Amino acid sequence: MVNSVLLRSLPFPNASQIVDLSARSTLFDFTNLGLSLPDIADVRANIPALQSLATFRYSSTELSSQGHPKRLDSAAVSEDFFPILGMRPVLGRIFTASDMQPGAGVVILSTPLWKSSFAASPTVVGKSIVLDGRSHIVVGVMPALPELSYATDSQLWTPFVATKEELSARGNHGISALARLKPGSSLAQAQQQLAVLSARLATDYPDADKTWSIHAEAIKTLLLGDARAPLAILFSAVGFVLLIACANVSNLFLSRGLARKREFAIRSAVGATRGALVRQIAVECLLIALAGGVCAFFVAVWTLHGLLLVLPPGIPRVKEIRIEASVAWFTLGASLLAAFFTGVAPAFLLSRQNVSAAVKQNASDLNSDGTRAGHYFLRYALVVGEVALAAVLLVGATLSVRSFSQLLRHDLGFQPDHLVTMQMNFPKFRFANDEQALAFIRQALEETRATPGVTAASAGLLFPMGDGIAEGTFEIAGAEHQDKSDDQTSMMNNVAPEFFRTLGIPILAGRDFTASEPKGRLIVNAAFARTYFGSLNVLGKRISMHREAGKPEWSEIVGVAGNTRESNAGVVSKPLIYAPIYQSSDLTGVALLVRTDSDPLKLVPAIEERIWSVDKNQTFDGIQTMNERVSQLNAAPRSQSLLLGIFGALGFILALLGVYGVMSYLVSLQIREFGIRMALGAAPPQILRMVLAHGLKLTLGGVFLGLACALALTHFMRSLLFGISATDPLTFCGVAIALTLVALAACYLPARRATRVDPIIALRYE
Repeated sequence: MVNSVLLRSLPFPNASQIVDLSARSTLFDFTNLGLSLPDIADVRANIPALQSLATFRYSSTELSSQGHPKRLDSAAVSEDFFPILGMRPVLGRIFTASDMQPGAGVVILSTPLWKSSFAASPTVVGKSIVLDGRSHIVVGVMPALPELSYATDSQLWTPFVATKEELSARGNHGISALARLKPGSSLAQAQQQLAVLSARLATDYPDADKTWSIHAEAIKTLLLGDARAPLAILFSAVGFVLLIACANVSNLFLSRGLARKREFAIRSAVGATRGALVRQIAVECLLIALAGGVCAFFVAVWTLHGLLLVLPPGIPRVKEIRIEASVAWFTLGASLLAAFFTGVAPAFLLSRQNVSAAVKQNASDLNSDGTRAGHYFLRYALVVGEVALAAVLLVGATLSVRSFSQLLRHDLGFQPDHLVTMQMNFPKFRFANDEQALAFIRQALEETRATPGVTAASAGLLFPMGDGIAEGTFEIAGAEHQDKSDDQTSMMNNVAPEFFRTLGIPILAGRDFTASEPKGRLIVNAAFARTYFGSLNVLGKRISMHREAGKPEWSEIVGVAGNTRESNAGVVSKPLIYAPIYQSSDLTGVALLVRTDSDPLKLVPAIEERIWSVDKNQTFDGIQTMNERVSQLNAAPRSQSLLLGIFGALGFILALLGVYGVMSYLVSLQIREFGIRMALGAAPPQILRMVLAHGLKLTLGGVFLGLACALALTHFMRSLLFGISATDPLTFCGVAIALTLVALAACYLPARRATRVDPIIALRYE
């Protein structure tokens, strides 16, 4: 996983020189916002660290075909886009500067679309296809690339042609950009130059850029996104399990070596050097480690498919995860490292002995000699270390499981059962103005509500747990004197009547929108009311989201809706303003929300047929039940909890086996001592307490050390937890108590065996 996702380079030549350009604003929480074309022009002219720069914009395009048209993910890109990425077409050519003119009508296809819709025909270049109602000539086909959640995932690409308004609108931060660093320049240099430019733009254009800054980020860092933290945590968990296993095997080698100490003494007496003895033990360790590595490698090959099924979704390049030569070499290296950890220290300890004394010793003397401080210290250190590692694993696994449990119990704020979402798009070539789009929404909702089995239906630009997001600024009445840069921010949504009823969102105060809602009416969620007014008593309050001729246009709050869970589980509900959808402008599409009395997916074909009776060319995307969306958003923490739970259980079991093994061996070494104690009058319970106390000291030492390490390491899990602190005292105390009790249980069997020693036999034991 780490090799394929984090270490393997991107499929672009000199990918380390490619950077993504984005904007940030002090008004918004998001870190990767778009740029305006005037700002991009300033970047192109004033940043010497950049060699070339390309602009692009995500979109969706309608491909006309037999039957109903297809809605495809697409991107409009400038002529430098593919050269910066180093992508070459498998057929035809890429865009040129002459293609960046209005009406050029050219398109480049992706390999998947070329294969699925054009049968991979080598003569597709030069053919005409209809996109968004206009004829386009196919000029090239780009090679297939792994999914990167980037514009390279598009099914087709069209030329980036800016409108006159975009060319002059410095406040329109909606264009994406990437660039390639000039040879000899670094990302730090580019960012320093961008910081200087951002400061100048904020001064020169305060209305548009006062709160904005431009940033450069390595494209690999951008594409990996949030995948680094969970992968690093899982990889660390695997390393902890390996270290615990190494500690156990090292203890076994030490025990076996002590039993063979007389043999090693005799070998030394007949001429074997210390180096030869160390090599002998090291070779034995190496053979076992390599055998374990070979077994692990083949088990990994056989179980790779199962691992992919439980991986957190959203990990980039997950389809590239495979067993390859570098993984085999890593397995070999890990095996050699394991051999070093397990064999070197015991080998050096066992090679340091008095040869003459060791040859003369009998069995009982060997056992006595085996209790000397050096061997005891190493043995105890290994036990304490593996208990500490197990404690760290258990704390991490418990935090993850408890976090996931909190997530499942978290109130969504709506009812996901029997609810399906469908995205409808309104391309400008079919809907010339907003009135046509709004009229179609009314008709589509009427037809949907008339479908047998449908209990409620509505529409919205956005919906809870959806993929989209919108945020804007507003003013509160009574604060007209505030500076524009001091405007408050809130999430925004435009919804049709019955939106809250369809989703099951409660109206806490006031009312819902009506079909003929007068202009200037808004509904806010509870988070908005409490954040900006301190209570839900906000009916009649006025806010403004728009300015006309520099003056705010006031709207009245007529309702307060309940909070709903955000797509990001770790984020609390944000302030949200709902406006009537029938007063929207520049509509490009809406989400149709349908509640049914049975399985909603079975009613989708009937709903589509009814809407096609209004517009036979209407396309539908993102058809999915709300329960499926909730499950997908919970999949990442579920997978993380499962994997950490497995590693925690493995570490826990191995640590307990280590405690049991050490205590059992120590009891065998002390049989003669126990016999003498019992002959002198010691009762079995005293022997039992003595052995358990010894095991308890080792366990508590490991537990306290592990909790201290966990307290430092769980800091890195904070961003992955929901509803629970990374230093949750209940988790730490629970792990400490559970580990201590179970470790004592592991010590009980050897301790019980010590109480059954026959003093006569023990005193005669050799």
